[in-house]
Amino acid sequence: MLRNFKRILSCLIIIIIVAFCINHIGTVCSPVYSGDAFNSIDTFHSLPENSVELIAYGSSHLWKGLDVTEMYKKYGIAAYNYGCNWQHLNTTLLFIKDSLKTQSPKVALVETFNVNGILENTDLNGEIYYTRAIENSKAKSEYLKQCFGDDYTRYLSYYVPFVAFHSNWNNLIQWNFMNPTDGFDFLKTMGSFSSDGVMKIELPDYKTFEQWSISAKPRAVLNEIVKICKENDIELVLYTAPFGREYTLSDALKEYAKENDCVYLNLFEYTDEMKIDPSKDFVDVGHLNSSGAKKVAAFLGKYISSKYDVTDMREIPDNFWEKNIK
Repeated sequence: MLRNFKRILSCLIIIIIVAFCINHIGTVCSPVYSGDAFNSIDTFHSLPENSVELIAYGSSHLWKGLDVTEMYKKYGIAAYNYGCNWQHLNTTLLFIKDSLKTQSPKVALVETFNVNGILENTDLNGEIYYTRAIENSKAKSEYLKQCFGDDYTRYLSYYVPFVAFHSNWNNLIQWNFMNPTDGFDFLKTMGSFSSDGVMKIELPDYKTFEQWSISAKPRAVLNEIVKICKENDIELVLYTAPFGREYTLSDALKEYAKENDCVYLNLFEYTDEMKIDPSKDFVDVGHLNSSGAKKVAAFLGKYISSKYDVTDMREIPDNFWEKNIK
């Protein structure tokens, strides 16, 4: 009897160890820099409740291209950059729903690079993977259902990432062996993840851009974002960050904003006003660097502080932003 018990216990211990190792190996092999998303999401969840008046959502064009600390320094806006790499529109919707569990922002700033794309009926990727840092909820279940459909092997990949990422072993770098909460301090930047690198690029003429329409399914997700903002008395501002290629949805977004009583700002139109320098303000063709990120934040901060009733937190001594931003 005792011998059988020991055997069963030994088997259970071995199963637990094997499961732990498989899961850890999956984390090690996960897409490069997805751990920074875990860090940013965890930092957002550590903020005091109802302390943020502006939350920004979107892809790396926002995450790397909007230094929200500049909004505080120039206009006293309590903002957090809740963007992450890739972020298609339904991922943005999940981030919005997640953020409203603990915050009651006055303004939602949504970057639109991937506004015409949603993740649907697809395998696990880095973007879906980092949503593991968001706690389980009805919204998350609906999101994963949309991403994975009824293919339960995809859910297995999500919860046991080694299944999806085992082939990444030959692309490992030092980052892969860091704990997801190591490294970058997102509390000092309030979520922003800009780079000091510089690449000289050429900015295209926005007046010549080919224009597309917004597809039906992304439009439905955008409609849900508008509805959530209206139900929660949140001012919605959509914007497109400048980069070194054409952007094909600016006309459609202007029309959409007009029809839905929100704002759309195509920042390609304001590069001169922002003093964006294509020889100094980009880290690569697609992304602003820390210099450009400050200029975009200053422009948007000025617009938002002049249009909406946001508090100048600089008038409140020893406030959370004053104590934490670098």
